[in-house]
Amino acid sequence: MAAGAIPQPVLDAAEALAGGQAAAVTPTFSRKPTTRGPVAAAAENVITCSARAQYPHASTGGNGIPGSIDGKADSWCDAPIPYIGAQAELYQYVPGSGFFLVSVGSLNSGPGNKTYTGVAFTICQSVPNYYVTKGIHTYTAPGGYYPPSVTLTTQSPIVQVTC
Repeated sequence: MAAGAIPQPVLDAAEALAGGQAAAVTPTFSRKPTTRGPVAAAAENVITCSARAQYPHASTGGNGIPGSIDGKADSWCDAPIPYIGAQAELYQYVPGSGFFLVSVGSLNSGPGNKTYTGVAFTICQSVPNYYVTKGIHTYTAPGGYYPPSVTLTTQSPIVQVTC
């Protein structure tokens, strides 16, 4: 196996964790159709939201915890909406068993269009291991927009972390 190559069992376990789902789509909200017919989706009537699960990494302090491994999930929109939520889950690979949930971060949420970041962390071990961050992202549209809400998940690529 080439240096830096991720073993096939780890790749298979990450795919199983994702549940075979495709990469998350970028959610959009547009004006609802009226009883008189559909409303043309002018650019100012579309709100685009984004989501990502960041690579797990050894924390160096700052907004992380020294001696830990952090996984972060970010949610944001290009226009204000009533609710944006971001929560991170951190998974560690166990050889022969797959990825196991080792941490669930608190929900970071609120209104507006700023970036909300959820952080999950676990204690860093002195041996290298594979980790994946999963993000859970929730959005609620303003009145008059469709769909009324969207929840989706994102998953980071597999990362080997050594502390």
